Amino acid sequence: MIGLILGIALSILAKYDVKGILNLGISMAAVMLLLPRMVRILMEGLIPISEAAKAFMQKRFQGREFYIGLDSAIAVGHPAAIATALVLVPITILLAIILPGNHVLPFGDLATIPFMVVMVVPVTKGNVFRSILIGTIVIGVGLWIATNVAPLFTQVAAEAAFKFPTGATEISSICDGANPLTWVILQIMRLF
Repeated sequence: MIGLILGIALSILAKYDVKGILNLGISMAAVMLLLPRMVRILMEGLIPISEAAKAFMQKRFQGREFYIGLDSAIAVGHPAAIATALVLVPITILLAIILPGNHVLPFGDLATIPFMVVMVVPVTKGNVFRSILIGTIVIGVGLWIATNVAPLFTQVAAEAAFKFPTGATEISSICDGANPLTWVILQIMRLF
């Protein structure tokens, strides 16, 4: 429901016609509903494989303990992660509009917010309020980073013959383009 409302609100702000408003609203609702569920199903399918791999290794190397690592997306289905992400969607849009120096208006990335904040939930022991506060800071900083790397994203996309949407001058991402470690490495590489 929140995807529908946000899609309609964004399309009204963009002055779309009625058909465009409904199309964007339904598309946004579908993306926000389906993407986290699809990834959750895929990740849950990895749990039995992980357990089987652990049992196999312990059988072959008795007396040793093994830990099989899984992607953080395994926790996306946790109720606190979902609640945090849903509240952060309108906060992200508001931050994108009011944050000084930000030039990124996330759309497709709104569906990736659960993956951006999923590791905050265990740190806060499932406290949704704290997760929202930390998530707001993470996304705010992420918007600045995504704005900073937008020229590079745009250059790479242009060199790969990516077809830009009508009216787009730059592209970026708050999921991949807002990673602080990647940004720090990029800044170091720019020195050389």
